[in-house]
Amino acid sequence: MSDEYDDDAEDVAALDEALAAFADPEECMQLSELDGFLTGLALSPEAADPEDWLPWVWGDGLADAAQAERLRGLVLDRYRRIAADLDDGFGIDPLFWEDEAGNVDAEDWADGFMAAVDLQPEAWLPILEDSSARLHLVPILALACDEEGAPLIHLPEKDMKRLTDDAETLIPKAVEEIQAFWAADRD
Repeated sequence: MSDEYDDDAEDVAALDEALAAFADPEECMQLSELDGFLTGLALSPEAADPEDWLPWVWGDGLADAAQAERLRGLVLDRYRRIAADLDDGFGIDPLFWEDEAGNVDAEDWADGFMAAVDLQPEAWLPILEDSSARLHLVPILALACDEEGAPLIHLPEKDMKRLTDDAETLIPKAVEEIQAFWAADRD
């Protein structure tokens, strides 16, 4: 991460608390899913207006205007931090859930990322239609699930084990490769 955002633990904790307190958990993305969503938005080849994507974050779950504005500010701050770190070449440090044993669960993050792709599917077509480039999405697609909870793509069990065990390395690498594809596509 960039020097400006080296220690954003307080901001992340405030965002996590706001997501939990101000919105219906059934309607609102929680921290890991939101982080993947914001990363997907920051990587997208086409900028999306926050007014178009903020409802994806909390649906109809916010009633209090002051609480909604606070959460809106925290979400936009996190988005700007992710985008700045990507623009500055620092990559990402994804926010994954961990269980009591310290095992990482990146599924919510991947679901959030794919929600960002779903927000602008036409913008993502170039990477999806390129047989080499779409491989960069495999770690994310394998962890993400459809509405029924089934993986978007199926990998052999040993590959899935490696992916879940090494998600903290493989997901940032996939993001780096996706970013490089979009940069080369622009050139």
